[in-house]
Amino acid sequence: MDNLNLNKHISGQFNAELEYIRTQVMTMGGLVEQQLSDAITAMHNQDSDLAKRVIDGDKQVNMMEVAIDEACVRIIAKRQPTASDLRLVMAIIKTIAELERIGDVADKICRTALEKFSQQHQPLLVSLESLGRHTVQM
Repeated sequence: MDNLNLNKHISGQFNAELEYIRTQVMTMGGLVEQQLSDAITAMHNQDSDLAKRVIDGDKQVNMMEVAIDEACVRIIAKRQPTASDLRLVMAIIKTIAELERIGDVADKICRTALEKFSQQHQPLLVSLESLGRHTVQM
């Protein structure tokens, strides 16, 4: 998304709307990446407080997904984008849906970890921690 040529539109407002959405998607992506990393850390360190913060943070990810989706719908309705602009908006909609899903996975990791902390499922947690680290690196 960094290579967008946002200055090609006649309407400066359209450029501003696209830049706002791009910034929001990047912010959401960073938040989701941090949530997933924190979920893995919470599981590995058996950190209940961090796990609860990740669970609480999922609400923000969900709200961002809704807000960005609504902004994309407004652009489609108001600007009627064509060609590359329409493909960009549709790609953003698909991307934020996947980011929201990854946020849900981080939430589920923490909920499962909180349940397992008291049951001493250490081998499972160690295996998941290794898998999770590889996922975050991708």
